[in-house]
Amino acid sequence: MEHAVVSAAEGAIHTLLGKLGTIVLQEAQLLGGIRGELQHLKDELESMTAFLQDLSGRDECGKQVKIWKKHVREIAYDIEDCIDEFKHQLGDSSSAGGSGPVVFFRKATHILQTTRVRHRIAKQIQELKRRTMNISARNSRYSAKHLISGTAGNSMAAYDSQANLLNVDTRITALFPERRQLVGIEPRQGNLVHWLLEAHVQQLRVVSIFGFGGLGKTTLAMTTYQSLSGRNGPFQCQAFVTVSQSFDVKVLMRDILLQITQPVNQPSSPSTGAGKGPMEGLLKGMETWNVVQLASILRQQLDNKRYLIVLDDIWSMNAWEGIRFSLPDSNNGSRIVVTTRIRAVAHTCCFHEYDRAYEIKPLTDCESRDLFFKRIFGSSICPEHLEDISAKILGKCGGTPLSIVSIAGLLASKPVHSKDLWEKIYSSLGSEIETNPSLDRLKKILELSYNDLPYHLKTCFLYLSIYPEDHNIRRKTILRRWIAERFVTGKRGLSVFEVAESYFDEFINRSIIQPVTTSFTGKVKTFRVHDVMLEIIVSKSIEDNFITLVGEQNTLFPQEKIRRLTVHSRGVKYIATREILCHVRSLSIFAGGETLQFGWMKLMRILDLEGYEFLRNRDLKDLCRLFQLEYLNLRRTHITELPTQIGNLKKLDTLDIRDTAIKHLPPGITNLPHLANLLGGRRSYNHTGRCPISEFWGLHIPNELRKMDSLTTLAQVEITTSTSHYISELSKLSRLRKLGVLMFVDDDSTWASLISALEKLSGSLRSLLLWRPDGAMNFNIVNSLSSPPIFMKSMNLRGQLTQLPCWFPLLSNITELTLRATELSAEEDLKVLGSLPSLLYLRLHHNAYIGTEFSASAGEFPSLRLLVIHLDMSEDWEARFEEGALPKLARLELSLFEEASIQEITGIEFLPSLKEVSIRACHSNIVNVEEIATSLRADAEKNINKPIVTFEEKQWVPMRSRTDPPLDHMGNLLSSSFDED
Repeated sequence: MEHAVVSAAEGAIHTLLGKLGTIVLQEAQLLGGIRGELQHLKDELESMTAFLQDLSGRDECGKQVKIWKKHVREIAYDIEDCIDEFKHQLGDSSSAGGSGPVVFFRKATHILQTTRVRHRIAKQIQELKRRTMNISARNSRYSAKHLISGTAGNSMAAYDSQANLLNVDTRITALFPERRQLVGIEPRQGNLVHWLLEAHVQQLRVVSIFGFGGLGKTTLAMTTYQSLSGRNGPFQCQAFVTVSQSFDVKVLMRDILLQITQPVNQPSSPSTGAGKGPMEGLLKGMETWNVVQLASILRQQLDNKRYLIVLDDIWSMNAWEGIRFSLPDSNNGSRIVVTTRIRAVAHTCCFHEYDRAYEIKPLTDCESRDLFFKRIFGSSICPEHLEDISAKILGKCGGTPLSIVSIAGLLASKPVHSKDLWEKIYSSLGSEIETNPSLDRLKKILELSYNDLPYHLKTCFLYLSIYPEDHNIRRKTILRRWIAERFVTGKRGLSVFEVAESYFDEFINRSIIQPVTTSFTGKVKTFRVHDVMLEIIVSKSIEDNFITLVGEQNTLFPQEKIRRLTVHSRGVKYIATREILCHVRSLSIFAGGETLQFGWMKLMRILDLEGYEFLRNRDLKDLCRLFQLEYLNLRRTHITELPTQIGNLKKLDTLDIRDTAIKHLPPGITNLPHLANLLGGRRSYNHTGRCPISEFWGLHIPNELRKMDSLTTLAQVEITTSTSHYISELSKLSRLRKLGVLMFVDDDSTWASLISALEKLSGSLRSLLLWRPDGAMNFNIVNSLSSPPIFMKSMNLRGQLTQLPCWFPLLSNITELTLRATELSAEEDLKVLGSLPSLLYLRLHHNAYIGTEFSASAGEFPSLRLLVIHLDMSEDWEARFEEGALPKLARLELSLFEEASIQEITGIEFLPSLKEVSIRACHSNIVNVEEIATSLRADAEKNINKPIVTFEEKQWVPMRSRTDPPLDHMGNLLSSSFDED
């Protein structure tokens, strides 16, 4: 049962059944009768789980079912809490193997010492069994009453009918748009019409429109469809059908047949099949035809005709495959338009190179304002007193036309347009969406994306409701939190982290979250949840007691046990009592206020205090009592040391102490058997003098690092003369995939030990940071690496090398390379970098390359998408890009520091994928850079992509030395760091 049932209602049961099964099988010292009681609980929960899975396809249920789901969820939480305490307080007595009098004496002593605890837990289990039986009996009793009265089937049928009506209602305005009320449609429609009418593409072309719900995909498709209709239009026949989530291929084919058999200048209403065409006799009995017969007739009617078919709202590849085979390609310019929220569906439909997948973008700020004020006031002019609040409301809408129109309609319905009223509606938008009929269409359309999620993704998506509005969420952070919450388990051939990544990728695929930053390898680094969608999932989470939110408006008096607590503003004092907090499983604080007593939250699994400025060392005194804790984030806090008893957190998986003052770790850290991610290190700046001095430090690991053999990420560790003892132990960490090392030593033996450890890790290591912050690397020893890290994907080197090691050409898998202060100058080194076949991302920061010429010949840098070069030398620098070089380069960034100057840049017209060239320079040292930018713009006009060339003057803070990274006027580090977490 470890395959985890995790929908909005079933999240609490995840892994519980597995825990119960393990205890029933392994605990030999259970008190009389309790083994049977646990087996009964397991059997009951299995039946409840099966029923909940059957209900998971229906988000809307009757009140009785919702209450029953709530009771099941709460009893599952309580059972799991009981089991966790059982295992913690009784220990693992059954694990002591062997036989003999000593072992027998130890087991007997353990049983005697824990008798009182066993009796207490036995009573708890009996009470839980009684509650479980009552829940089952109550559900059976009321379900039976419904069956006797005959209302159950009728109510379900009524529900289905109502759901279908709602589905039609939510789409009706998109299917029949008022053209003069639309904003921003012309440029989008212009692109679509251009692709549909391109004369050189005579093959059947598919154009798919995809994006987040409410962006106007259906409206765009319909207005385009209408613009191409008419007696003298480009198509001989047309049809517009809505597919939806629960599609019927036979109904779709019949609808298309009814529409294409009418004159093209008199199309029937989309999806209605109204009207009679000239083929009435042929189609008279088609209700009885099967799919093959319908497909055959449809192909006959479309064969040798130039047609336009719009398939609106496709949710699955099965739907596409079910209809695609009935649409022939007569090589005469026929077109199919598909709209979908699913990225994978859009790209599957666009199978051929001449097809087009078009991601519809949100409205611009100007378009959003125009639409918003036209819907309220009939013009684009906003009253001055409403400017500020309207900007906040539009910010929440995020450029989504459906959100803008719906909220504008709600505001327009109010008799008075006062700032106070608008502020009130803005603050209570979540409850307005739940209750106000004016926003019902908005709610229904956005809920479609949530309702369509498989049951195992719904809990993961609801979990995003812990974050405040406009919060940029790190991908790796949320993956680790899902794992700690037990929402994800491993599958055959996949680790639990890889499964979590697949869940996240599915959210991207479904356009249900919004990427904010994306690496050039294509991975999303940070993302957001659309504000209106966030309001919906917050409402669902609170209703299900999935989270408890302390927000700006909230003075919280919870009516149920708090399981997951998230604090968005000051207000912790309202809930800081032991009784209320003793069931908390996760705590996330995103605002200032009082510090909670963590020791009360004995069942806590996740503690996320990143950026919590009020946190001090004394607040962590009871931290080590949290025996369930798996994820601890203290990043960017004022903590200077960890508790000495940190080794008691036996389940800890992730410890994030980056950008704190923690440098030395307590000895107990090596006693954490499950610690996989240890993230530390800090970069700070001393501004006491005229020039800020940057300081770097990493973590000092105590002795016996080899015991931490579960580590997959270790960054950053500091190696000095006094800490070099653990270098050799690095090689024992066989699971290590990501390593960051700051070297502050010069002696050959220490470098040799490090290289020896890297050789032994070459089969597992995928990402390496190796920095020598204040000097040169030992090139001879680095060059002597006998077993190169050929599986390495990311490497970040800082320190003088003067030339690349001889094993560098073997890095065929490396995709990201960052060099700093390496002082490379030979053209041969550039040739080596240009030969790396998988390199996507190359940063040559501060004195990485000090040659005066950067040239790329045909065939070099075959995969590179981003090239960043920082120039520091006073000599004139020039770059040449020959035709055939850098075929995939999308962005070129140049930064000039101190006395650096550019002599010439030629060849950007030969870079076929280039989209942007960015030049930044200190305004006091510009030497003909403006002229270079002008020349680049002229060359950009010759490029097929017409890349944008931007030039920015910037005031740079002077640097202490050549090895310091460049800072802007705020003292921020401009170069990127070894940090994707």
